[in-house]
Amino acid sequence: MLGNILAVTHSSERITKRIRWIVLLWLVAVISVGGMAVMLPSVYGMDVQQCWIAIQSVGHGGSAYADGIAAMTAYHGSHPAGDRGPVLLYIYSPLTIPLLHFLSWFPKWLLCLLYGGAVGTGFLLQLRGGYEMATAKERGLVYLLPFVAFFPGLLGDVTILVGNIAYILYGLVLLAAIPGWKRNRWFWFYVAVIIAFSCKAPMLTLLLFPLLVGRRQWLPVGMTAAFCGLLLAIQHLLWPVEFQRYLSALRLACNWQHSFGLGPAGFVGTLLWKMGKPYSLITTMVYLGWAVALMAFLLVIGRCVGRRGLSRENWIPVAFLGTVMMNPRLTFLDNVPLTIPMLLIAWRSLLLLQKRFERRKMGRASVSFNSTSAPSPYRDRKTLAPVVTGVGCFVACNIADMIWGDLFPMELTLLLLIFALGVWLLFSAEEQFPQNDPLRQTYEQEEGEQVERLTYV
Repeated sequence: MLGNILAVTHSSERITKRIRWIVLLWLVAVISVGGMAVMLPSVYGMDVQQCWIAIQSVGHGGSAYADGIAAMTAYHGSHPAGDRGPVLLYIYSPLTIPLLHFLSWFPKWLLCLLYGGAVGTGFLLQLRGGYEMATAKERGLVYLLPFVAFFPGLLGDVTILVGNIAYILYGLVLLAAIPGWKRNRWFWFYVAVIIAFSCKAPMLTLLLFPLLVGRRQWLPVGMTAAFCGLLLAIQHLLWPVEFQRYLSALRLACNWQHSFGLGPAGFVGTLLWKMGKPYSLITTMVYLGWAVALMAFLLVIGRCVGRRGLSRENWIPVAFLGTVMMNPRLTFLDNVPLTIPMLLIAWRSLLLLQKRFERRKMGRASVSFNSTSAPSPYRDRKTLAPVVTGVGCFVACNIADMIWGDLFPMELTLLLLIFALGVWLLFSAEEQFPQNDPLRQTYEQEEGEQVERLTYV
């Protein structure tokens, strides 16, 4: 009885310490974001200001698209070629025009307050969705969640200060995807994708995710895609002039801002633009080739997961990473929801590499899986090895991005590297320890204990 009481007391103390550390880390993150907003006033609320200009235009009976195009035309007419200038174009679909009319009834301070809360909530929902991909043995990930705001896609950036609506949309999508991959209930996911498509049409590619991790989702996905196509046709019929202005705004945004995205097509488009050559047709062909190849590859891997009984825990982060990489205009905003899946893939790969190194170094028969001792994580080199390696790679990638970021596509390289690691992990984890291998259970037990030591505070 006394032993049980002491165990409960010790467990309560550990939980209390964890909560204190988590609260402290979140306070540091919030204060840091506030400091960044003060130091970078030109970046803070950039997209919020853009939407407020559109709301004012619609509220005064004007056109958000026409006014934005006129403002950008005037700016580029008085500035040298190549100057990107401010982002004044409204590039969301005409389906959002009725919402702009409604929002024009409210004061700016209230809209900014509500929108800021919505962006923050969307960011937290993205963290929740990513954290649900982790296993119970990986709950130490909770200490890293506050810092996702500063390292979208594991590379430093101030994207969170912009306040883009993508934070809200991805939050809704990830929250709705949780019952999808856990219980194969995808209805609210399709609703979230339709909402996202109504604002950002490229997010329609998220419909690939249920095909990869769900069961019997081809018909619902097809119906959702058809409904989105119907919405596109309705926009053209209800607002023909505004729809043409919307397309013109998208084209001018690409021509003036030269923001081609982080994907392969974006990399090729940036190179062609710097060389002064036409890029529209070539980037379209590159994207179509990339999208078809990636989609086919993901579908084949998905069938292998089902037929061979591969780990869904390892497959879900890879599938989501590949799905988001299908976006025709992949940006840092799309990297934010990828951060936790990328962390999970990298961590699991490092653990597996560590085990393989031990088996090759000592020989399979001599590998000792002693799970009875629990040394301090500060003295356990087996525990610290993947941590030190991961931190070293993280720091090296960020330093390389700061030095050669303008010359080398570090974001795309890191995405492809971790995606390849995820595919390798998916198959190698099964090959190293087959299901009937008696060492498999011991390996999983020791892996859980290593993560548990790292979560002890």
